[in-house]
Order: sequence, then C-alpha cells, then structure tokens
Amino acid sequence: MTEVVVAGAAIIRNYRIFVAKRCRPQSVSGFWELPGDEVHQDEDEGQALQREFTHEFGVSLRCVDRILSDRALQSWRSEDEDGADGATLRVWRCQLPSEATFDTDLGEPKPNMYSYDETCWVDIDDLDSVSPWRDADRMMADEIADYYRSDDIWQMAD
Repeated sequence: MTEVVVAGAAIIRNYRIFVAKRCRPQSVSGFWELPGDEVHQDEDEGQALQREFTHEFGVSLRCVDRILSDRALQSWRSEDEDGADGATLRVWRCQLPSEATFDTDLGEPKPNMYSYDETCWVDIDDLDSVSPWRDADRMMADEIADYYRSDDIWQMAD
C-alpha cells in the first residue's frame, strides 16, 4: 500500500489564516482544517493544492514552499480505499493572487460546497474562534502562527 499524502495550504493575510470546514467525506465532516486535498498518483503536492483551490474555491493558488514537519492524520478516508486509514499531512506556505480582492470578513473565497461548506479567516491569536478543529490541523495552525510571527519576510509578502 502506498503512502497517502494530504497537502494543506497555509495562507495568511493581515494576521489571519484561511481555514475551511469540511462537509465530506463523512468521517471528517464538520471539522475545521487547513484547506487541501489528497495528492493523486500523477501529481505533486503543489499541483494537488492548485487543483483543489481551482475546483473548490474557483481561484488560483501559488505554492511558495513547504513548511513545518509532517503530521499524521487519523481516520483519513482515501478516495481509492473503502476503509479509514491514516495519512500524512504536509503543509505548504501559499499565496492567493495578489490582484484578487477578497472580503476576508465574509470568509472569501467561498467554497463550491463539494468538499467544504464554510470558510473563515481566523486571527492567528484567536485560533479557537472556530471549532471543532481536526487535531493535526489545530496543532499545525499554532505552529504556522508562530512561524508567521517570527518571519518578517512572510509578513511583508502577505
């Protein structure tokens, strides 16, 4: 059995991180997470994130670099498998198009309701303003916030 890798996007604008609430698959429905998707056999992690954002949010995405360490996801239901198994979450620092204007107070860009049913820009100092989180995503959101606070270049780029 090949390793299942899930790519997650860390997108921050004005000290707020973009998160989404899953509506499927059922095993993770209702949980907030870093938006992303399973990496298919014919693509790399950046391509998986670009595919997901184009399909789910109707917007292009630029992957800057991979950040943080891998994290285990429990009960990940792979599209190719019937059972619920684990997967590895890999987080990428990403940017939405600089020319795109989004109303972050309204949670834009909004999902098309295929994988996610709600989005939100959460203040990095108040990550628990949404819940429940998937455990691995909540821990990584803390690490992303710390990374962002200590990285002047990332702050200037958002």
